[in-house]
Amino acid sequence: MSNTNELTVDVRGSLCPKPVIETKKVSDANPDAIITTIVDNEVSRDNVEKFGKSRGYDVAIGQDGIDFFIKLTPNVEPAPEIGCKPMNYSDRIILMTKDYLGEGSEELGRNLMKTFWVCMVEADVKPSTIYFINSSVKMVTNDSIHLDNIKKLAELGVEIAACGICLDYYGLKDQVGVGSITNMYAITDAIVGENLVKL
Repeated sequence: MSNTNELTVDVRGSLCPKPVIETKKVSDANPDAIITTIVDNEVSRDNVEKFGKSRGYDVAIGQDGIDFFIKLTPNVEPAPEIGCKPMNYSDRIILMTKDYLGEGSEELGRNLMKTFWVCMVEADVKPSTIYFINSSVKMVTNDSIHLDNIKKLAELGVEIAACGICLDYYGLKDQVGVGSITNMYAITDAIVGENLVKL
């Protein structure tokens, strides 16, 4: 069987997760197409390759100078998605505890947080609820750089709720731009015994 529908995703100059996200968008919209993604760094090459294999594509990689060409060809009988298959997170709750990710450099952590929300919006599966406590409540306010992505998650059905006492502490209660205001009793009651991820 021949497949004449071939598409190119040129993301040279972009760092992850953009090459994977752009490839995923084309894949989702054109599941039967042969997709060639062009990148210019090894990390993006490897990540697009992993994405292709996780979706059951036959993956071939070529190189011309510094550019890598990752050709994703739909497999008539997709291989099992070993190791990369998304889990069902539909009942998962995320507890955000600060406005940056990880420990160590806060500057790096804030950049990682930007990437986190982009990836969360593009993920195939979403958590049921995201709670915000302590300094993480700053991310749901009107002047937050993350507000648009968190709004997108809310529009997709993810419950967004921020701790009222935390908003009061930072003087932000009247600046909430998305979701609802809740309390620590409700947050504690919701997370005890649930499938929880703390960030």
